[in-house]
Amino acid sequence: MQITLPPEVMDILHRKIAAGQYSSPDEAIAFALQILDDYETWDDATIDRDELRKFLQEGMAGPFLPGEEVMSQLQAELQAKLTAAQG
Repeated sequence: MQITLPPEVMDILHRKIAAGQYSSPDEAIAFALQILDDYETWDDATIDRDELRKFLQEGMAGPFLPGEEVMSQLQAELQAKLTAAQG
């Protein structure tokens, strides 16, 4: 499969890879598509609002992690899921 991306999207892709956030275009695009799928399948009707409120209160109580650490952990988890799905 060959995909043609607009120049501005290619610039984003190249910046992300150059910054070391992703090791390849395939990895970056797979991550983006997973986020898109999660976004499109989000359903407010499936949210337990009391449970969500509890999690938010726990999160606001701390401890707090640096954003870079959180993103690194999330990317590692997503990569593990993608690897498992491909395997």
